Amino acid sequence: MRKLLISLGFVAGVSFAGDDWNLMAPTGLSFGKIKGYEDWHVVATHYRTDKNELRYIIGNDKAVEAYRKGAKKFPEGAILVKIGYSLKKNPDFPNSVEPDVIQRVEYMIKDSKTFKDTAGWGFARFVYDAKEGKYKVFGKSAKDYAQCFACHKSVERKDFVFTDYVRRK
Repeated sequence: MRKLLISLGFVAGVSFAGDDWNLMAPTGLSFGKIKGYEDWHVVATHYRTDKNELRYIIGNDKAVEAYRKGAKKFPEGAILVKIGYSLKKNPDFPNSVEPDVIQRVEYMIKDSKTFKDTAGWGFARFVYDAKEGKYKVFGKSAKDYAQCFACHKSVERKDFVFTDYVRRK
């Protein structure tokens, strides 16, 4: 069973079946590349209205350090992970909603040598199948990921990253 523990908006943990980490996206990026991401830093949360989905964006140390320094470009090896959940009403506080079922885990990694055609960013998406209780790779070929970069091109001025860092004071 996959369960997200949330405390004050921080992603605390997600459990996976052993074979989930072996999944490989058609872009050559594995799910295992982000193993341990539940201990990374929360960058921000988003609510995607068209998908009715709450998303947690977390980053590895390289990504978060770049955010904190106000860098205009992310360094090689920076990784941003997006975890999307469907929503449900909180039974104890009906005016709020909370994460329900995980929908997907996606990530982007800065690797300019490998991903020259996408401005140095590689993309991977793993969709959770609640009926089977496991993840599946999105797409059949790297061309299926063209939509990722096509969308991210709209934020070229921000090194192709939508998410702004939510600073904690």
